[in-house]
Amino acid sequence: MTLADRIIVILAVSLVVWLYIHYWGGGRTADYALILVAQKAPKQVNLQIPQLISIQGRLGESVIEVSEEGIRFITAPCRNQYCIHAGWLTKGGDFMACIPNQVSIALHRTVEFDGIAY
Repeated sequence: MTLADRIIVILAVSLVVWLYIHYWGGGRTADYALILVAQKAPKQVNLQIPQLISIQGRLGESVIEVSEEGIRFITAPCRNQYCIHAGWLTKGGDFMACIPNQVSIALHRTVEFDGIAY
């Protein structure tokens, strides 16, 4: 194996690692969130505007906070409070649900490709 072959292999491996991190890795910040409540239209939320959102679910009112850190449940009427303990959602594709209250949050990106076919 010559020096040129080694350089090409190192560049190819570096390119694959960079592509993985860039397109599928941890830096996939979300652009917006969809708040879904059973039998109601989804509500699209801009993640760039800090706000508190009150949502009426099956059991009662859930309060959702949007801030620089992401989006999370602050209060929920469910018994175990798993949705609150789950913490912040920050990346595109993240999902959290308060199942007893039938309220969920899904984070999305505006443009994200899983694959391209010609």
